Amino acid sequence: MNTKFKTAAAAAAHLADDPSVEQRVKEEICRNSVVTTLIEMRVEKGLTQEQIAQSMECDASVISRIESGNDRQLKWADITGYCNALKLGMNIMFVDNSLPAAARIHQCVLKIHEDLEMLAKLATEVGTEDTIAQEINRFYREVLFNFLIRFKKNHDLLPATVKVPARSTAETEPDEKGDDKNSPCELTGV
Repeated sequence: MNTKFKTAAAAAAHLADDPSVEQRVKEEICRNSVVTTLIEMRVEKGLTQEQIAQSMECDASVISRIESGNDRQLKWADITGYCNALKLGMNIMFVDNSLPAAARIHQCVLKIHEDLEMLAKLATEVGTEDTIAQEINRFYREVLFNFLIRFKKNHDLLPATVKVPARSTAETEPDEKGDDKNSPCELTGV
């Protein structure tokens, strides 16, 4: 029997012949998202538990304990030490779900802007002929393309849920500079 499952939780429920297993597996995955991410990053970098332990200056059993535990058992020192051993930076973003979606998106946009500025500075430092600068330029184009595609998909959902008033031709005529004077995309001080 060649059955395809959308999630590991669905596969586990099928194997256990118990639909309630799916929810329990999903909950366990949520409890272990940081641990799972750390393990995945270690494996992607081709490092062993022993190598991580050596870098963290601890016994390999400590790494085994970290990787076999769950997120609630993690200590801050374990997370930072493990990330340092993987030579990774770490960002924490606190999200206030009580804020409107627009404010949360604004926070993300500001962080993306900060990171893109850092890349632009790097490209300037290495010069325009350097492969790094060329790759950064390609990356910028790719990011812009992917953002615009996703933005358009989300924007296209608006007419289905929000009545967008039709604008007359006079409202959409460009001014002397060629700018649409009533552009719905005009940014305000958000």
